[in-house]
Amino acid sequence: MDQLWDLLVSIRIADLFDIAIITAITFVLLAILRETRSSAALQGLVGVIIGAILLYGVARIFGLSATVMLFEKFWIVIVLIFLIVFQNEFRKALTDVGQLRLFRRIFARSSEHLEEILKAVRSFSRQKIGALICIERQTPLDNYADTGTRIDGLISSELLRTIFMTYSPLHDGAVIIRNDRILAAACILPLASDPLLSKEYGTRHLAAIGLSQETDAMVIVVSEETGIISLAFRGKIERNHTLDSLRKQLVDLTDARTDEITEEAVTPA
Repeated sequence: MDQLWDLLVSIRIADLFDIAIITAITFVLLAILRETRSSAALQGLVGVIIGAILLYGVARIFGLSATVMLFEKFWIVIVLIFLIVFQNEFRKALTDVGQLRLFRRIFARSSEHLEEILKAVRSFSRQKIGALICIERQTPLDNYADTGTRIDGLISSELLRTIFMTYSPLHDGAVIIRNDRILAAACILPLASDPLLSKEYGTRHLAAIGLSQETDAMVIVVSEETGIISLAFRGKIERNHTLDSLRKQLVDLTDARTDEITEEAVTPA
């Protein structure tokens, strides 16, 4: 007990700060890997680390200097293997960090992908092609993306038009957009449950309203019957948008200064 007390007394503030940093790093790594689909690879990597630690202990006990020297440098190889195996998870984590309000204020977001979306919407409206485009904001849409087909392609009007063409196997469903990439297509969205809405709107509009009720996503709808452009946000849908009014609304909603809009409670129309 005396030794334990001496150890506790000898702990400095710098030591506590050091422990806090290690704990934070460990927590972040576990948070990144908690949804990984590479569980087998993670198990294999853990096995390699445990084996290396045991072998290093044996080498220290028996004085195998060459082996000890090798393992003292081996941590660099482990870090490299870790980054290579889980590069997709780390890329996703870095993307999430880039979406923080601080970084959005420092780095202006390009509007090129927005113009590509608007070009596709204009084409859909003119040709009366039904479309449902969900633009992710703060709330992750991974659960809904998992119901469709993963694409992870750079946004382009050509790709969006290809997806929603009637001959495409992916046209019947929603497209989910994250940042400047099309995350998934043919996704299934929750329908708004208000019976009054079901009499006024079709399935696409109900799905747009339903998603906007559950998340803060912006959902663009193009009617297959009329070509009318609508935008759903926070459970409310605005119809008869022009390209200019749609552009302005999307820019306003993606502006980091519109915090009051994102927090406002809007009742279903």
